[in-house]
Amino acid sequence: MPRVAVVTDSTADLPREMIEAYDIHVVPLTVHIDGEVFEDGVSITPAEFMRRLTTTTTFPTTSQPSVGRFQEVFNRLAEEYDAIISIHISSRLSGTYQSALLARDTINGRLPISVIDSRSTSMGLGFPVLRAAKLAQAGYDLDTIDRATRQAIESTHAVFLVDTLEYLRRGGRIGRAAEIVGTVLQLKPILRLEEGVVVPHARTRTRPKATAGLIELVRDFPRIDQLAILTTNGSSDAERVADALADRCPRERMIFAELSPVLAAHVGPGALGVVVYEGDAPLSIEEVP
Repeated sequence: MPRVAVVTDSTADLPREMIEAYDIHVVPLTVHIDGEVFEDGVSITPAEFMRRLTTTTTFPTTSQPSVGRFQEVFNRLAEEYDAIISIHISSRLSGTYQSALLARDTINGRLPISVIDSRSTSMGLGFPVLRAAKLAQAGYDLDTIDRATRQAIESTHAVFLVDTLEYLRRGGRIGRAAEIVGTVLQLKPILRLEEGVVVPHARTRTRPKATAGLIELVRDFPRIDQLAILTTNGSSDAERVADALADRCPRERMIFAELSPVLAAHVGPGALGVVVYEGDAPLSIEEVP
């Protein structure tokens, strides 16, 4: 039975117990704040980062993992696995995917490596990674896992709101959302990730209206198999959203998580996101190991 390693990056926001249970290998991005450099989720926790973010006088910056970091990970995994699938944050939000591609090319031929652009982030990346990891544990081959992961990406949808658009604007990640806000950054629009970039969904002016709109948007999905509710600094809105959506998705199928420091650097305090996973596409009989 082939052994396939599953690699992702720290923006997947997967709970630690899931990373360990499914043997997922996480490559951290880097966050820079107050003149210090930290590995995302390794040398700084989401809670510690948010404490720093609320007191710093400068905006934090982030950077992708180096090609060398991916080379180290791929070469190490090549010692015990037959193939690797490496799934990452949208290439339109970060250069992480490109770093993984370049690393793959430098060790090409040692073992098969599939590098996938999730066109999303947070649990929009996390759900496809979980799909890949479950199939890898079950002994499926790389081609089957690759196809199923790409199907999972199509079944995953991320929507969110922020207290201020300033962090997205300064980080250059605002995308087409600029079309509905212009210079009025105090608006609280509902945003979504579409084809890897931030795009506007609805224009709102208050937090309660934005939260209500977010809930209604999620309720309108025809199928919800799992939900992830993401916050920065433990927003109390997470419970409100969970209660409002419990009839569409039972709590035992919900994942609650804090956004990683790298993502929090771009959305700021008070961000609230929901990721909808519509469910697994069936595999064919021929694909069963």
